[in-house]
Amino acid sequence: MPGVVQVISFKNTNLFKRGIWLTGVALLAVVLAPAAADGSLRQDSTTPVLVAGALCVCFFYFLWATKIYRLADEVLDCENHLKVRRGRVEENIHFANITAAEVITGSGIHRISVRLREPTRLGEKIDFLPQASLWSNVSGVKRVASGLMDRARKMQHTVRD
Repeated sequence: MPGVVQVISFKNTNLFKRGIWLTGVALLAVVLAPAAADGSLRQDSTTPVLVAGALCVCFFYFLWATKIYRLADEVLDCENHLKVRRGRVEENIHFANITAAEVITGSGIHRISVRLREPTRLGEKIDFLPQASLWSNVSGVKRVASGLMDRARKMQHTVRD
C-alpha cells in the first residue's frame, strides 16, 4: 500500500531515556539524603561522598556501555526512506544510504542498529529500540532488521541500474 507511514521504533523511547537519568538521580539522592539529614555532609565525613562518587562512576559506565543516549527517539518507515528523530534533530535516511541493519543485544536490551554509507547529522549509525511488542521476541526484531536490509539492497540495485 503506497504512501503508508509506519512507526517501527518504541514510541516511548524519550520517556525511557529520561527514566534512566531520573533513576540515576534518585539513587544518588537515596545515598546522600540520610547523610544530609543527620548533618554528616557538613562535617568531615567522606563516606557518603565516596559512595555517591562510586555510584556516579557505575551509572556513567552503564550509560557508556549501553549507549542509551544514542537511541533515536522515533523512527518512521516511510516506504522509500526512514524518518529518524533524536531530540530536535530530524533526518530522512534513504534506503540507498543503508549499508547494514542488524540486531544488537546489550544488557538484555535488543536494539536495531542501522549503518549508513554517508553520515548524517545523527551520525553514521542509527540505533533504536523496536516496538514494545517485539521486546521479548528476538526473532521478530531480526525480521524487522532483515526487512530493512532487504529494502536497502533493492534500492541500491535500483539506483545502480
